Amino acid sequence: MLERDYGRLFMVGFYGTGFCPELAEFIDAMNPCGVILFSRNILEPRQVAELNSSIQNFSINKLGRPLLIGVDQEGGRVKRLQSPFSEFPSAMTMASGDNPNDSILRFASTTALELRMVGFNLNFIPVLDVLGENIDPQGTAIGDRSFGSNPTEVSNFGTIVIEAFKSKGLLTCPKHFPGHGGVTVDSHLDLPIDYRPQDSIRRRDLLPFQSVINNGADIIMTAHVKFPDLDPIYPASLSPKIVTDLLRKELGFRGPVATDDLDMGAIAKHYSAEEASLLAYLAGSDILLICNSPEKVFSSREGIFNSMKEVPQAEDRLRDSLVAIEALFPTIYDVHRHFDMARVNDYCSSKHLGKA
Repeated sequence: MLERDYGRLFMVGFYGTGFCPELAEFIDAMNPCGVILFSRNILEPRQVAELNSSIQNFSINKLGRPLLIGVDQEGGRVKRLQSPFSEFPSAMTMASGDNPNDSILRFASTTALELRMVGFNLNFIPVLDVLGENIDPQGTAIGDRSFGSNPTEVSNFGTIVIEAFKSKGLLTCPKHFPGHGGVTVDSHLDLPIDYRPQDSIRRRDLLPFQSVINNGADIIMTAHVKFPDLDPIYPASLSPKIVTDLLRKELGFRGPVATDDLDMGAIAKHYSAEEASLLAYLAGSDILLICNSPEKVFSSREGIFNSMKEVPQAEDRLRDSLVAIEALFPTIYDVHRHFDMARVNDYCSSKHLGKA
């Protein structure tokens, strides 16, 4: 395997709102498995549709394969696509309403249709973090992004989201395994530590993930949270005990495992990008997110390549990750094949937007 091949483990962020020579050069040089867009990349429907279509056309023609094009569109306070895209309340608000199943299904179906229309093939939802028992959601980092504190209800709502997205031909990535709902520290800022005994984690937090695995989850994202009773050394995203032993072997997940952004404070304050990427890969992850530092992805790719040179079965390990990612290609190609700018224009007209 070449160093370039290890680029296919990375899903990367970038800056700018248009497809330009610099972005084309970055994608070509890095050879990633995907890109993730943020509010900084999105102005309005026509613009993001043209951007996503151009990225995908370039990748298929230049790299010979499609890219994951993902976004965080959860509803509530985490929404990268603003009006005129449909806006929905938080997961907790929907879950606590009079008809939660209907509300969540409407959110998921509408969001999937709008994302697909403008060329996204992946949404990083549902949030399956179960809030801790008898605690104020305002005192947790996840807060109203969670469906609540009842594991059975979180499982049900998460399954509704995944099935709705599948019915619209889009991929989902449930998060944040094994559960971010019991900590107060925001992992964007520093590393949270959850000191609960593992029997509590297994009884409450794992139930929604087991449920969506049983119902065909496409990708699962790990949490930048340390659980000393599960692994006294590493946070979940860097832990073989949690990714390989618990998620893969015990819960039986066979799809790609993605990290949360390795540029977040929980990781970046304690590990270099190169160390974190290698540890996450060795832990069993297949998709490594670096969302805010394009320059770090090259050094991280180089670090993994150099570290794996002398490792027995290194090629088999990489091949396993690439095969898992490639299993998503039929959905990705289908989204791109049915992309229709006329439909985007009709949507904009229905929202009373002027011509671009």
